[in-house]
Amino acid sequence: MPMMYGGYGMGWFGGIFMMLIPLALLGLVVYWAVNSGVKSALKEGSSSGALDILKSRYARNEITEDEYKKLKEELSR
Repeated sequence: MPMMYGGYGMGWFGGIFMMLIPLALLGLVVYWAVNSGVKSALKEGSSSGALDILKSRYARNEITEDEYKKLKEELSR
């Protein structure tokens, strides 16, 4: 009689756990990678987009040089 049926093996629970544990770990790694990628993209995109808008407003003379410097300093914090 095989060991699986003799009480020493894990039975069909072993097969389930052997599949679920690696899948759960893979899911956590993918979740972490996507989550950190989205956060960094949002962080970089928002500040550079705002800085581009600020530069274009300064180029069109909508704001003064002093306003430009002040706003640029606030954006870089």
